[in-house]
Amino acid sequence: MNTRAMFGLGFLLSMAAAASAEAPRLVVHEWGTFTSFQDERGQTIAGINVDDEPVPAFVHRLGDVPIFTTAALPAHWSQGAPRCHPDVTLRLETPVMYFYPPARWDPKPFDVRATFVGGWLTEFYPSADATGLGFPKAIDASAKSSLSWRGVRLDPQAGNLLPETDEGVWLAPRKVASTFVREASGNEAEKYLFYRGVGHLDAPIVVREQGDSVQIAVRPGDPRLTKLPPLWLVDVAADGTVRYQKIRPNGASAQAKAFPKATANEQNALPALKAELTQALRSQGLFADEAAAMLETWSLSYFESEGLRLFFVLPQAWTDQRLPLTLSTPADITRVMVGRVELVTPHQREVLQKLYALSDADFPKPLYTVDWKVIGPLMETNSHAGLYRATGRDVPQSLQLYNSLGRFRDALLAHEYRAADIAQRMRLDKVMRYFSACVPDLPRPMVTKTSLPTAQ
Repeated sequence: MNTRAMFGLGFLLSMAAAASAEAPRLVVHEWGTFTSFQDERGQTIAGINVDDEPVPAFVHRLGDVPIFTTAALPAHWSQGAPRCHPDVTLRLETPVMYFYPPARWDPKPFDVRATFVGGWLTEFYPSADATGLGFPKAIDASAKSSLSWRGVRLDPQAGNLLPETDEGVWLAPRKVASTFVREASGNEAEKYLFYRGVGHLDAPIVVREQGDSVQIAVRPGDPRLTKLPPLWLVDVAADGTVRYQKIRPNGASAQAKAFPKATANEQNALPALKAELTQALRSQGLFADEAAAMLETWSLSYFESEGLRLFFVLPQAWTDQRLPLTLSTPADITRVMVGRVELVTPHQREVLQKLYALSDADFPKPLYTVDWKVIGPLMETNSHAGLYRATGRDVPQSLQLYNSLGRFRDALLAHEYRAADIAQRMRLDKVMRYFSACVPDLPRPMVTKTSLPTAQ
């Protein structure tokens, strides 16, 4: 080959390489939450798959299971898994995945695959191929489940395929300028791919409450989180007042002062907290509308539900290891996951002591076992306490106290049961038999319109 030919071939090869390097890549953004529950000693509390913000009924599930909420009568399935599952120590909540094709991007179909290492991916939309190990049996560190969306297309004209709903947790993520994604059959589409699940993992951060101090540390042995990220310790009072502390750690541990008892007319710090979290989400790569959609989606559980909780943004390397994501087309992927640790509060301790002090007379038979003709039509639309109010009856103090324990009350009761003395266990047994979805070693039939549990 002469010099001119060699030069020409080299020029063509370099041009091809340059064209390949400049080929437009799909932009993918994802956000979600990993939630756990810890007691004052930093011990993980299991059984937290309660569903106080259920997704719409059209969402696909790993099993053909009913939808229950924490306001419903005792549930046997929640967040796509058996009720109060003793292996569920981590909730993967509402990851949504947005797609932004570049101007010269080839609109051919592509595949998306998400895998949960140490858990089950139990709910998803649009339709996907689901595989899970052991569902719905035991979950342990070896569990692994995957969702595969095969042959999805980005279709700006697919808005007419969006499912109808008035659920805020589904509509808030739509308020983003992403492209519609349509599954292979063409029957289902959304502004995002949605999935969530439950796992048997400990949170990567341990929180201990000791007197007036809150000790925070990286859980030992996790190579992908060796130092603490910025932290927000948030307290939401019963009246909705929000207090928070921004903690800037230096290394693998940090300390904060416990919140003092709330006073009347305390300033609500919610606007400032939202502004800081928004900035943190955007600094990790989310667009402004994505960050706003995330905080709106989780407004109830983040900012409005009474409780004490710690927030932090997880490194993408941690997320990629626990929740691997692959696409069959070249893509620039940004994943922003918020870690959330719910903490046992002094208020919950006070409520537990009040429950222990009740007499048997303070536990009338649950209303759903007393007057079926009156109660039956109301079961699907009312809480247990709502059944009393709807029929003109006073809500028993025992039920009021139970409800005031918050969204993870069933998990907390089961956790306390294991360490309680005999007298406390007798009282907890009564509480859980009458009101809870978590009854240790006490199986009971599912509550249906034709089969009611018998209170004892």
